[in-house]
Amino acid sequence: MSGHVAAVIAGAGSGTRLGAQVPKALVELGGVPLIVHAIRGVNEAGIDDVVVTIPPGPVAREQFGEALEAGGASARLVVGGTTRQGSVANGLSVVGSEFVLIHDAARALTPVAVIDRVVTALKAGHDAVVPALAVTDTIKEVGPTQTAGELVVEPVARTLNRSVLRAMQTPQGFRTDLVREAHRLGAEMSANEASSAPDDAALIETMGEPVVLVEGSPEALKVTTPWDLVVAEMVLNARGVL
Repeated sequence: MSGHVAAVIAGAGSGTRLGAQVPKALVELGGVPLIVHAIRGVNEAGIDDVVVTIPPGPVAREQFGEALEAGGASARLVVGGTTRQGSVANGLSVVGSEFVLIHDAARALTPVAVIDRVVTALKAGHDAVVPALAVTDTIKEVGPTQTAGELVVEPVARTLNRSVLRAMQTPQGFRTDLVREAHRLGAEMSANEASSAPDDAALIETMGEPVVLVEGSPEALKVTTPWDLVVAEMVLNARGVL
């Protein structure tokens, strides 16, 4: 598996919403940085060629290097861009494998079984594969905000059919030359987060290429806020890690 599949893990994001003074990927979960958990996950799935995108500057490179060494993890470090999309494009530039998984350090606890499903679908001939979960909440589309006294309210435009909605996760798997071309064609979108693609699969969709979904996992939650970190600690505890 490792000879045909590489992994790019986006780790250049800030830890602002977590209240951290270090990049989000270096925030510790159970005493171990998120990025180390993420690398261990893809390693356990048989993928040893790992590229991690990091913030610019010697301080960040030193921080990541020390974190990986302390965690017994190995990866090639590549300076990311100003957006996640730009960072992934930088990571893809050094990948030489037939297939690539694009992962987020923030989804550090993605189970190996999910990664295996993505790789299996890739090797079965699907060029773009995303793990996803069924949406269980009722989802409503809203219009422009309004005011009600001191309150800000949002008018409901319509209620979406949740039976055909799915929530995307990572790692998203691709044939490498396809996703690299998708990033090339969508490069202008990466100027800022507001205009950049919501995920890598969206870039494939804009090319008119098919994307398929496989079953994800609630354990592949995205650690963005302090609350998410608490939930992730509970997942680790349930695994018997803490």
